Amino acid sequence: MAWLSIAAGIIVGMLIWNLYRRFATDRIAEFNTRRRATSQLVGRGELVDGNRHLDVALALTPSSFIYENGDMQASLDLERVEAIEYDTELVTGLAVAGGKVLRLRCHSNTFEFVLRNDIVERWSTMLPARAAAV
Repeated sequence: MAWLSIAAGIIVGMLIWNLYRRFATDRIAEFNTRRRATSQLVGRGELVDGNRHLDVALALTPSSFIYENGDMQASLDLERVEAIEYDTELVTGLAVAGGKVLRLRCHSNTFEFVLRNDIVERWSTMLPARAAAV
């Protein structure tokens, strides 16, 4: 009987985790829909924070780069972004399969977002690469 209870608990836990992940995808789409009216460009991406890859909604306004998901909301003022780069590798040297890295450098901080190949061209048109002023 104890083994049956443990197995049932594990199965319920897996179902809850699957349901949570499915709704997380819907929340990203909801964030994009909400931002679409006030943004020049919206899309999905992955925020790379160390070894974590977090799905985020991305939005570009004339003055800000916004990224958010169910757990956080943040933005970068484009006037303060010193460099914008598009690359095939992360800063750590790991190659990105099926996409490119959008790298924003701002006051000695680096923010990396993985974009799928099918949306990189739109992002690079609306947010062109630029080198840091020396």
